Amino acid sequence: MATAQAIKKNSKIRRKEERPGEILQAALKVFAANGYAATRLDDVAERAGISKGTIYLYFDSKEELFAETVRHCILPSFETIEALAEQSDKSAEEILHAQLQTIYRELVSTDARYIPRLIIGEGNRFPELAEFYFREIISRCHQTLRAVVKRGVERGEFRRSALKWQPQAIFSPALTAAIWLLLFNRFAPLDLDAYFQTHIDLLMHGLKT
Repeated sequence: MATAQAIKKNSKIRRKEERPGEILQAALKVFAANGYAATRLDDVAERAGISKGTIYLYFDSKEELFAETVRHCILPSFETIEALAEQSDKSAEEILHAQLQTIYRELVSTDARYIPRLIIGEGNRFPELAEFYFREIISRCHQTLRAVVKRGVERGEFRRSALKWQPQAIFSPALTAAIWLLLFNRFAPLDLDAYFQTHIDLLMHGLKT
């Protein structure tokens, strides 16, 4: 009996630990379907199969829920991208290739691609969301891309003029792919592998000495 009770107790503990992640996954689906403005916490609770009150045990407001949804979906990938930049045994070309591959595999190819569309669609009405996304995601992405390009220039891999490149130009094809998959893929399906390779080829042709 004691063993059965212990198993039941451990199961409840695991469920409690998993609950925030389940809420965030449900929130992403609802935000993606309804947009930020039209999303109600009742809808998120229904999607997650919980009461609305349970959400407030973990998140104080819809704004906090959205912020944590972004962090949950995107920040782990950006931590991987930043870690790749610290590999001293790799060339700048190898690092940049691996970083962009991570972006396509973990962000463009997954439900995380709904986040940029939400920011684009709702950013003017809710500038605090755009500011948060820029601070937490975009600025970090730009910083690490600049660092890798600078490293490539210093090692003689990339042309010196690359120091004047804007990181938006390096990253923007991935954003375009995400938007295409969301809006136009049913009309003209995108071969994402071929698209990624095109992105890399064009980028390296411009960067390499």
